[in-house]
Amino acid sequence: MKRAKLGDYLLWYGKLAKIIATYDKPSVIIEMMENKRCPHCNGDLGKDQTNMIVASPLFQQHAERIESITE
Repeated sequence: MKRAKLGDYLLWYGKLAKIIATYDKPSVIIEMMENKRCPHCNGDLGKDQTNMIVASPLFQQHAERIESITE
């Protein structure tokens, strides 16, 4: 089973992301590293964040750990 802790970098659906928060269950908040763009005007919409339960099949299938990046 994959695990995640605060500060870990990962590929989420193939895009670089970081665990920015953890809380009970255990759950994590995943923040994408690149800002999202508006499909109409290409304006900056900020970074996408996703709340995910670590033990869920969705997290286990789509989170890929990156071990070569350190802060």
